[in-house]
Amino acid sequence: MTVNAAARRLGRALAVTALLVAPTVLAAQRREPIPSPFAPLGIQKMSELATQVVAGTIEKMESTWNHDHSRIYTRVTMRVERVLSGQAGNRIVFRIPGGTVGETTVMVSEMPHFRVGEDTVVFLRGTRGRLPSVLGGVEGKMPLSRASDGSLSLLFPIRAAPASEASGVTHALDDLESLVRGHTLRR
Repeated sequence: MTVNAAARRLGRALAVTALLVAPTVLAAQRREPIPSPFAPLGIQKMSELATQVVAGTIEKMESTWNHDHSRIYTRVTMRVERVLSGQAGNRIVFRIPGGTVGETTVMVSEMPHFRVGEDTVVFLRGTRGRLPSVLGGVEGKMPLSRASDGSLSLLFPIRAAPASEASGVTHALDDLESLVRGHTLRR
């Protein structure tokens, strides 16, 4: 076979490949991007998805291996001071992946970390018969600040009004509760 014949044959093979691949590439370019599982949900979406939103103080944390010794989970007990959405008693127990058992520590970067004595709001999602878990990863935890009179406020501000309103940024727990309850009514 001459060099010219080989080049023509290669050219035809490339042309056929291009005809077969081009529609696939074009179709892939038209598709919607796949959202990241770690993309922020926002308060509205978290409020819609949460089965409970509570504010309180972390009282206890217990880390254990799962049944086949392949993962560590931590059971977090919170004294509930305020229920922003859903139902909860004086205490609630939820589960987060990671923790320390003996000399083994597992940390999950996308999940919030808690400490005993910490005041926080958590967005929880659970099903009957299972401990709820924090919804939205780190976004599902909002640290609180406790004033000398014992009142709680958000450590970091949230936007409680449209961006066009300059006074829409707040630290008030009441404003978060209004947002959460307003969004959960749309379920």
